[in-house]
Amino acid sequence: MTKLNKDILEKDELEKYIILIEKQRHDFMNELQVIYGYLQMRRPEVALEYIDRLSKENKIISEIYKLQDDGFSLCLEGNIKKLWASEIKVEIDIEISNFKNKIFEEQYNKKSDLVDAIFTELEDTNQNFVYIYIFEDDLGESLLITNDESISGDINCIDEWQQIDIKIDGLRIFECSFDNNIAYRLIFSAVGDVSACGDVSTYSVG
Repeated sequence: MTKLNKDILEKDELEKYIILIEKQRHDFMNELQVIYGYLQMRRPEVALEYIDRLSKENKIISEIYKLQDDGFSLCLEGNIKKLWASEIKVEIDIEISNFKNKIFEEQYNKKSDLVDAIFTELEDTNQNFVYIYIFEDDLGESLLITNDESISGDINCIDEWQQIDIKIDGLRIFECSFDNNIAYRLIFSAVGDVSACGDVSTYSVG
């Protein structure tokens, strides 16, 4: 990569961070306005329920940031908050304490765009439910995103998964779909690791 291209990439990523920070500040002000509105209407019990919900949501986001890949956490936070804003139920299971490799430190825009597209596809199924599972097994540290929680029980049935032929450093991407249910598994590896992930079918998207 030339220095010019690297500078452009870093500028694009910085701009994306700034946009997200501005959105967070805007969301925070909106939340204050909602609480203030309930208090003005003398409905403190509803204000307390709203504060309790915000507290639970922020606890979930805090757990994601404990994984110690800020780029990944920022990307996931944006998508989860988008689902919450659309009144889509989100369930999250995190079974690891932190990632060994900070996969989203490089090519952040490409990786975040991929995750954004997956969440959008799930949202478009109109099932109003998304299950997120962050875990590690023999294949590596992984992110599972699906609208069918039961599929996590079949996570090791790799023959039913198809590998998506997208070249992104540090990521291997698999898809499983049936009826109106979709699941994606992103397996994280050290950037440059091209080790195979089982004996699977591959196809190209796009």
